[in-house]
Amino acid sequence: MLKKKLTIPEQIQDMNKKGITFNYNDEKSVSDFLKYKNYYFKLKSYGKNYDKYLATANKGKYINLDFAYLQELSTIDMHLRKTILSMALDIEHALKTQLLHDLSKNEAEDGYELVKKYLDADYTRLKLLYDKIGKSAASDLIQKRKDTGDDYALWELVEVMSFGEFIDLYQLYYSTYPSKESDFSSYLWSVKFLRNAAAHNNCLLNSLKAPYHVTIHKTKDILFELSKIKGISANTREKWMSNPVIHDLVILVFVYVKLIKSSGIKQKGIQNLLWLFNERMPEHKDYFEKNNTITESYKFTSKIVNYFCNKYRK
Repeated sequence: MLKKKLTIPEQIQDMNKKGITFNYNDEKSVSDFLKYKNYYFKLKSYGKNYDKYLATANKGKYINLDFAYLQELSTIDMHLRKTILSMALDIEHALKTQLLHDLSKNEAEDGYELVKKYLDADYTRLKLLYDKIGKSAASDLIQKRKDTGDDYALWELVEVMSFGEFIDLYQLYYSTYPSKESDFSSYLWSVKFLRNAAAHNNCLLNSLKAPYHVTIHKTKDILFELSKIKGISANTREKWMSNPVIHDLVILVFVYVKLIKSSGIKQKGIQNLLWLFNERMPEHKDYFEKNNTITESYKFTSKIVNYFCNKYRK
């Protein structure tokens, strides 16, 4: 059934009907928020983290949900997306630097054979490169290679690829030339998922409550690492690592602190991450005292973030 579009006064009425209270805001501040800071469809999605009455006259209405709580979740989500995107960009750059460094030491690979193997494995890969002409900052290089018919070197190809394409190339390299120390292949699709979600401004904190729509195949070495953290039970690990966003965020933080070698970049990333989890997120913790899903997921994730940042700070 098609839903009627709502004006902002009608959106406020709709929230009232759904049991959302306005204990911290007057009508003008709510209206201004919906005009200038976030839109209703996105804002109300955070209500998925709240239960609804199943009986009585309030059946179907939210339990203990105030507009201010939705505001706060949307603001924290915005900070989280910005942090994720910054970390993912650092990771992408570090992966390319690492790969090309390993290539420079590899006497068995000239940087052309692997590219040929990569492109020959799927005919659409070359087409995707040509499709970037006129749409990419690397258009000149792609056009030049198309015009001359010259082969790409590995160090050239990484400059013209999307992150997803680069992951395929990265995995091909380390499956051809295995390296326990350098290979982060098993983590990278989680990083990519979170990076893309953040880049497209998708909500991340609107899906904390089970059931989840994606089944997570957990990485054993990550679970082993988490088992070392005091105060997190096996049941708690199993519960929250089944949440796709939390699982991928844990992976992102782990890869970041393990991979990044530039001291300045790493310390800045860790500082921002700790500010977000230790200062900004709990700023209005009183809003969420009655919501076990939000408080427990925060405690779990925050404990892991602090553990990884302190253990791998250097």
